[in-house]
Amino acid sequence: MVIGTSLTFYKGAVAHRRLLDDLRAATGLPVSTMSQAVVDGLRAVGAKKIAVATAYDGEVNRRLKDFLTQEGFEVRAIDGFGITDFGGPSRMSEPDILDLGAKVCQEALDAEGLLISCGGLRTLGVARPFEERHRIPVVSSMPAALWAAMRLAGASGQVAGCGRLLAESGAND
Repeated sequence: MVIGTSLTFYKGAVAHRRLLDDLRAATGLPVSTMSQAVVDGLRAVGAKKIAVATAYDGEVNRRLKDFLTQEGFEVRAIDGFGITDFGGPSRMSEPDILDLGAKVCQEALDAEGLLISCGGLRTLGVARPFEERHRIPVVSSMPAALWAAMRLAGASGQVAGCGRLLAESGAND
């Protein structure tokens, strides 16, 4: 697993696929990235039209939107905290993240899911309350990466109480 969402989507979908191919060739192992994990997670929960909440500034959000569009998603709204320092995402609270998620979903009333992007945002406790309140699934970087890593190791990736992706997705989805 390459952990770092923006690290792996920043140069676009073609560069991301090349990264995955290079990792497979170098290791001879199954591989994934945090960006692949969120893409797989969004597909697993059936979200094509998405709202996106991030830790990022405008340029990184633009590149994320391009990446997601290249992967076949319709980004209906995207906004971020504008954080540019490495430790900044960890200073955001769950209520801050929930508020930003609600804001982008309000801008995208037809969204079929919410993506929360940035592995530094503490989101494990965010998906379930957001899903209960807004009735759409949440996929976020670190939980999706953990889900993907467990699946690479042959486990189901299921974890109760942490949102639809982790609760419902089986090993061979």
